[in-house]
Amino acid sequence: MIITDPPVALSEDLWMLGTSAYLLYLAQSQDKAVLFEGGTSAMAPLLKEQMSQLRLDPQKVELLVITHAHPDHVMAVPLLRSFLPRAAVAASASAVRTLCAEKAMALFAQIDQALTAALLSAGAIAPQHRCAPSQEKQIPVEQVLQEGDVISIGQLAFQVLATAGHSECSLSFYEPARKILIISDATGYYLPQYDYWWPNYFADFGQYMQSMRRLAQLDSQLLCLSHNAVIRGREAVAEYFDKAIQATERYHQRILEMAASGNQIRQIAEELGAEVYQKTQLLPLDFFQKNCNVLVKNSLRYAESAGQTS
Repeated sequence: MIITDPPVALSEDLWMLGTSAYLLYLAQSQDKAVLFEGGTSAMAPLLKEQMSQLRLDPQKVELLVITHAHPDHVMAVPLLRSFLPRAAVAASASAVRTLCAEKAMALFAQIDQALTAALLSAGAIAPQHRCAPSQEKQIPVEQVLQEGDVISIGQLAFQVLATAGHSECSLSFYEPARKILIISDATGYYLPQYDYWWPNYFADFGQYMQSMRRLAQLDSQLLCLSHNAVIRGREAVAEYFDKAIQATERYHQRILEMAASGNQIRQIAEELGAEVYQKTQLLPLDFFQKNCNVLVKNSLRYAESAGQTS
């Protein structure tokens, strides 16, 4: 079963919030709550509205977990602090280094404004959700997370998993008793309407594949992505991982074949970027092509190191 349209109560103590394009997850107990994901800036006023409508108490939120330091996953954080007064911010040590970098934050603010404009144009948010450009020079982090840590919320105990590949700083979270798995972008950008994956190994292809295979081994019945979908049911989750892994392997092989046929990196990236753009059109064509340029280089770099190229 695929769930796509927040807000949705996934269980009595877990909510899917935000927008379909940028999902956030609130896990709560009687006296404590944890928010996973930082989203774009527009998610802050939207989340405030949703929590008020659903009578979810912002005073209960004690931790705001950043899954990784990309702009669409952190730019709501400074604004969320204003109505989540008890929330400390948690992230990996690698993410902390990015979030403390003034140049990175300035670039993130520019990207966030473009993402907000795209959401408005698509009708995914209302004008009142648009926030002024961020002037923050860094996003302070009070708690550093690493492999083996546990985030407890009442009866829920999420194990922290280091799942690099999409980014160096990516974390996932597994609750073994309830079999809940929050993986952010570890399997790429999934478009459920097309059953299509845009692989997102922006840091390292090998680590990306290793992380996906590791996550696929877990006994999960509720898979929470950061974009577009939640997958419910053990068989559905297993099928999702199988398809994601196969789609990524095919994508990598396609890049190698295109390169072997004489196509330049730019040509390959332009073709691949145009393909995913036609399916989403949420952001400009050059956004996808620039990101595909990174994927092409990472595939070629991995293939060379693994002896897959002549």
